[in-house]
Amino acid sequence: MNELLKRSIFGLLYVVIVLFSLQTYFGTTLLLGLFLAIGLIEFSGLIQLEHKTVWLPSFFIFFTSFLYHNDPAINHKVIKISLAFAVLTLFIPMIYFIFDKISKEYLAKMYLSIFYLALPFSMALAINNKLLVVIFIIIWASDSFAYLFGKYFGKHKLAEKISPKKTIEGFAGGLIGSLVTALIIYYSGWDMNFKLYPFLFMSLIIVIFGTFGDLLESRFKRLAGVKDSGNVIPGHGGILDRLDSFILAVPFVFAYLLIIQ
Repeated sequence: MNELLKRSIFGLLYVVIVLFSLQTYFGTTLLLGLFLAIGLIEFSGLIQLEHKTVWLPSFFIFFTSFLYHNDPAINHKVIKISLAFAVLTLFIPMIYFIFDKISKEYLAKMYLSIFYLALPFSMALAINNKLLVVIFIIIWASDSFAYLFGKYFGKHKLAEKISPKKTIEGFAGGLIGSLVTALIIYYSGWDMNFKLYPFLFMSLIIVIFGTFGDLLESRFKRLAGVKDSGNVIPGHGGILDRLDSFILAVPFVFAYLLIIQ
């Protein structure tokens, strides 16, 4: 199959699955849980970590977030107990370290995996479904415009040692394209209880920290000596290759929402 055709078909399929899943909270939970599971496997491969060691604390945090945001009327004692267990699981790796079962490097990698993946996906569960759709659309718009501007106007490298193809012109184009996309979304009547300028500022946060997320994952891949984090999506690489911007943008969007709401 032609490479461009393969990328187009599976890229479109990925977009359809994401947008369809985000229509309901249950679908969102399944999608993010699946992304977290695959992401942990891929990231463990990049940093040479046995991924099974981070599943318990990662999914306990994710499950607790699900309990808290799924039903406000749920027994608060259940939430508190689940949250307590989620926090306690973060200390389990320390017990292994105390008895010399793992090295300090391995311990650091475990916590890096938890904070890099489990927390962002857990925070995403607390964000409104419609807003999650917007985050994905803004990121896709940024990637598309950055690629086009970088291809035709790119001259100055953004971070040559990490990602040689990224340019300052591409970043600027992605930023402009994302803001235009945000304006289209805003004036389309999409009800998100946002005023214009706070919404545009949130779009800036998504693009800026999404770009850092892209560079961060590129750095991990460069250190691991690989081109892609995996091969889950034919023609596009792994899940982390598709979600690198989302992973770092979500925590900052989450913090921003806590401040303004």
